[in-house]
Amino acid sequence: MEPRDQTTEIRVDTYTRVCLTMIAVLLTVLIIGLWAEGGNLARPAGADENTAADTAKELLAAQEKTNQNLQQMIAVLKSGEVRVLVIKRPINKDEGGSKGGRGY
Repeated sequence: MEPRDQTTEIRVDTYTRVCLTMIAVLLTVLIIGLWAEGGNLARPAGADENTAADTAKELLAAQEKTNQNLQQMIAVLKSGEVRVLVIKRPINKDEGGSKGGRGY
């Protein structure tokens, strides 16, 4: 078999051609704009900025302080120095009494 010369013809309508041209122009404008800005989008590192390690250290210190406070509260509760007393308050007539009031 002999190879045949195949020609592929693609026809593009005017609307598609205009849209593709506009996309190409807008991308070109975007690239030129980024190039004109210098293209340096990264922030320079500074000594005064908090790094992730500094933030993690601060969070860890706050958590340790909270844990110490909780340990102190647990020690006080276990020692028996704290007592909880529940008192029922009298039912007022204005609160509805037995007619749907809460009756503490």
